[in-house]
Amino acid sequence: MTGSASPLLPRPLRIRNSALLSLCIASCLLPCVYAQIALLPAPRESAAVKELPLTSGVSVVCSNCDADDAFAASDLSTTLLQMGVHVVNSGPAHITLLRSDSAAGRDVLASAHMQWTSEMHDEGYAIVPDATGISVVGATPSGVFYGAQTAKQLVLANGGLFSLQTATVRDWPAMKYRGLSDDISRGPFPTLAFQEHQIQTLASYKVNLYSPYFEHTLQYANDPLGAPPGSSLTRAESQQLAAFAAQYHVTIVPEQEAFGHLHHILQYEKYSTLSETPHGHVL
Repeated sequence: MTGSASPLLPRPLRIRNSALLSLCIASCLLPCVYAQIALLPAPRESAAVKELPLTSGVSVVCSNCDADDAFAASDLSTTLLQMGVHVVNSGPAHITLLRSDSAAGRDVLASAHMQWTSEMHDEGYAIVPDATGISVVGATPSGVFYGAQTAKQLVLANGGLFSLQTATVRDWPAMKYRGLSDDISRGPFPTLAFQEHQIQTLASYKVNLYSPYFEHTLQYANDPLGAPPGSSLTRAESQQLAAFAAQYHVTIVPEQEAFGHLHHILQYEKYSTLSETPHGHVL
């Protein structure tokens, strides 16, 4: 390189960048028929989408589905209604839930020339658009459920008007376990209703593990002194929460502190002989 040459970039690269800039400017001047897709978490594969106005509402279709898929359809309908979307039994726009091994599911995948691979089986899903809506295809209850969660994000609100992004999506998780550790021993103890709402929210972003952390807020029937009534979880509530979470494909893994961080229990005279120091924090 001589002293008169560009100190930054070779000429060919500058020309390509200029062409790219011109293309970006030109694209901004085109009519906005297609929108960019924005989903959380980001799917493995997705295509540009076209918005379908939902002026007459949308139907959530789950034909020949089992109890798990029926729950996914019901959860989707409930969320859309809470958003203000008009959900109808039949109409010009649809969101259809299908299994990949059904005749309808195979037809939808074939029409899109979409490949269903082995890594998609357990929790993966595909979304295939058509002229009047989208079809969500999964091989398992989890796959159908997670596809329905993505479908929620494809419904957009704009000044009280709603539209459906008729996207093409192919997705499966990068990690088998996707979880949250939740310390419910410090600060106000959450109500059971709040914990259920929290699980619903986590599941909508495809979290499949919830781990509540306990020091003195989990009740034990054979030793009731340690956990304060009204600010702890009972056995019956634990069972109710686990059953609720299972509907949303969330596994609860409780963490009971067993060696340290036990001052709220060891503070009682009854347990003082168990602590490393009198009324301390460690067994």
